[in-house]
Amino acid sequence: MKKIFYKIINPFRTAYWFVFRPKTRGIKCLIENNGRFLMIRNSYGHRQWTFPGGGVDKNELPEKAAQREAREEVSVQVANLVPLGEYFSTRQYKKDTVYCYYGKVNSDYFKIDNDEVSEAAWFTEKDIPELRSSAVDQVLNLYRLKFKS
Repeated sequence: MKKIFYKIINPFRTAYWFVFRPKTRGIKCLIENNGRFLMIRNSYGHRQWTFPGGGVDKNELPEKAAQREAREEVSVQVANLVPLGEYFSTRQYKKDTVYCYYGKVNSDYFKIDNDEVSEAAWFTEKDIPELRSSAVDQVLNLYRLKFKS
């Protein structure tokens, strides 16, 4: 039922964003296990590979939103998140500030929310698919600045 909702409502949301250009806040969560990152493909929209993420609810801290989205989309509990930074995006016609977080997990277990996510998999940094959202490169750049420099 949720999947149908997304497919029907998403074009209307996009039209609203195009006309009104609202200021929004979002998150992306880079989840690592044994040198691999968990990536998803949403069941709606562009369907490219990306990291779990979504919107920050009103009065919600971005870190809590990152934990919530990881739980909702892939059933992963990420306790100790490290802020990577943020970037600004107008990709979906919104004025979106995207907060990025990194966390390690001890298990490679995940279970996707079939309404929102069509596929998920673990990838090493060098094996990340070419068919990916531009958000992936933004998040990885912040990750490299934080941990590889």
